[in-house]
Amino acid sequence: MTKTMVNEQPPRIDFRQARWSRVGVPLFVTYFICFMDRTNISVASPHLAEELQLSAAAMGVVFSAFFWGYVLSGMPAGAWANRGHAKTIIVVCMVIIGLAAGLTGVVHNYPVLLAARVVLGLAEGAIFPAFAVMFISWFPSRERGLAVALTMYTVPLSAAVMAPLSGWLIDLANWRAMFIIQAIPAILVAVWLHFAVTERPEDNPHLSDEERDYIVTTRTVETADESTLLQVFARPTVWLLALVYFFWAMGIYALTLWLPTVIGDLTGEGSLMVGLLTAIPFLCGTVAMYVVTKAAVTTGRSLGYFIAPCIGLSGAAMLAQHFIDLGVAFSFAMLVLSAGSIYAALALWWTWVMQIVPRNQAGASVGFVNLCGNFGGLVGPLLIGLVATEGNTASGFWIVGVGILIAATVVMVVDARRTRSQALEQSL
Repeated sequence: MTKTMVNEQPPRIDFRQARWSRVGVPLFVTYFICFMDRTNISVASPHLAEELQLSAAAMGVVFSAFFWGYVLSGMPAGAWANRGHAKTIIVVCMVIIGLAAGLTGVVHNYPVLLAARVVLGLAEGAIFPAFAVMFISWFPSRERGLAVALTMYTVPLSAAVMAPLSGWLIDLANWRAMFIIQAIPAILVAVWLHFAVTERPEDNPHLSDEERDYIVTTRTVETADESTLLQVFARPTVWLLALVYFFWAMGIYALTLWLPTVIGDLTGEGSLMVGLLTAIPFLCGTVAMYVVTKAAVTTGRSLGYFIAPCIGLSGAAMLAQHFIDLGVAFSFAMLVLSAGSIYAALALWWTWVMQIVPRNQAGASVGFVNLCGNFGGLVGPLLIGLVATEGNTASGFWIVGVGILIAATVVMVVDARRTRSQALEQSL
């Protein structure tokens, strides 16, 4: 190991650098808005279901319909983004997201509602592959994981902001106005991105020559070579990672989309109070993500050492919420624990995955694992809706909890095998 490598400082976010202030921030805001428009239906669902006379099973289909579109658009969008169209994809899709989200506020029948959610999913499914291309173009290899981790903070944070804001708008006006008002920022962000962000750092006049040269010369260091899906499918570890992310994403979206309804069932409160209570688990998730990520970086231990207990705790809390009846306060505490811990290690996940798979298979492996996670997002909300009993929407969460515990077990097995392999290599 060279002296330069020993003295090299870990990457950090510095908003004085144009790549963070002029690209990192806009992409963070974009993904924040995406998740708000993806999940605000969770707060509106009791009112929407009542007006359109939809059962819990029908609402489960509505929640999962988003992922029907989401799983279809990712791979084509990634291929198009690689041809130099990442920014265009993001801008166009943000406009479509705004229009589809606004359309949800004017629907009067079930088929149109499903269509609006599918279109929203198609647009959002194209966003992250385009983001990946922008990350590769704009960030040095050693900073890329940090940029992705920053983006992951939008998942719990957007839900924490969205829930009370949506509840307040519903109480102030109605659920239709909420969808229309919250659709506007997506279109405004599209305009901002069009004028403020360039496809490549080489085309951005706000970068200094020094920063531009640094990005261009370091962005391909340790970047994975191309690989085929056939090579990926031949690796059992990739299938195990896909299984983990399937169950993990199933839990994330089951909680995110059904939590306001569950809290409403528990407390009987109005939209604003339900929104405020819903924000608590997601705020805990945001804080937990920061604490766990910092601990992982500080201790230098295997990332799997942190991922497994976090998601395992979430699954255990879901089981406790279902099988232990100690009143409303206990049930709410278990929901806070399950939602908070399920997000805690999310910022570490993709870094861990890319540490495990071979470099020349990283791109295809990540794409496959992410696709399986999207199917988990399709199954989780639908499953909760299908098994929910009247007045107890949370009755199906224990099934999701079992899946998450399986995911935690698989993480421990994969991480133990990797740790033993590394120890053996060091001993030789």
